[in-house]
Order: sequence, then structure tokens, then C-alpha cells
Amino acid sequence: MKLSLIAAVSENGIIGSGLDIPWSVKGEQLLFKAMTYNQWLIVGRKTFESMGKLPNRKYAVITRSPRESDDEDVFYFSSIDNALSTLKNVTDHAFVSGGGEIYKALVNSADTLHISTVHKEIDGDVFFPKIPNGYRKVFEQSFSSNLDYTYRIWQKGGQEI
Repeated sequence: MKLSLIAAVSENGIIGSGLDIPWSVKGEQLLFKAMTYNQWLIVGRKTFESMGKLPNRKYAVITRSPRESDDEDVFYFSSIDNALSTLKNVTDHAFVSGGGEIYKALVNSADTLHISTVHKEIDGDVFFPKIPNGYRKVFEQSFSSNLDYTYRIWQKGGQEI
């Protein structure tokens, strides 16, 4: 199964403030919605509860508290390993979509990183992990918005641009 990671990160590495995303960037969320449409998303419980269920996506929610779901698009798992083990039998691709602990646990396992850098230093308490060695930037595009941002794709072992 191919594993991609998708995140928006401030210049100082912040991805959240408590359960909130501490910015609203016009256009950047459309990128997230387009990329994840009809895909599996791997998320932590807090992230899932704060973002809500987006249509046309399936969720693998990681939680320490055992849960059952009556929603055919939401599955709860007690660990990341359990989620990955199940997903590899039902899909060939999944997106890691937060929060901080889930990103930290899976950043080294992802094949591709889709990172939007918001060009501002933001106050917050949830950080994105450092991009590990071995990833190469294979795409970059800058956008002007209410907060400018740059979207980059990093691939494990990819040919750097």
C-alpha cells in the first residue's frame, strides 16, 4: 500500500493550536479536499473530531479508547499498526492527515509528503516533525492568497528538482 502524508505547516513548524488550525488560507484547503477525494485518511481521534467527517472519504481513526462505528466510512483502530494492517487489504493508497502524534509516527513510513508551507510564523502547540533524510523535493508551486503559501511534494528517494 502506498502511504502519502498531507499537511499544512507554518514557517516555524506549527500545525495546530490545541484542536484548532490557527489560520485560514484561501485556496489551501481546496488542495487538501482535491487530493483526498475518494481516498482513505488515517487520522487521530482528536483530529477526526475537530475536522469532522468530509464527504467521499473513508477514515481510519486511531484511538486509545475502544469504539465501534455505525458509519460505513469510519473505522476505529486501537493502533497505527492495526490500521495499516487492515488498510493494506482494502486499498492501495492512504493519506496520513494528522494530528501531530500520527504525523510523527508515520513520517518515516510515507512514500510521498504533500506539504503546504504557510508563509507566516504562527503561535501554536502542535508541531510537524522534521522531514527525514532520504526525501527529495520533486515539485514546488507558490500561491498568493490572504496568507501566501507554497505547496511542495517530497518523495522518498525521488529525483530532486
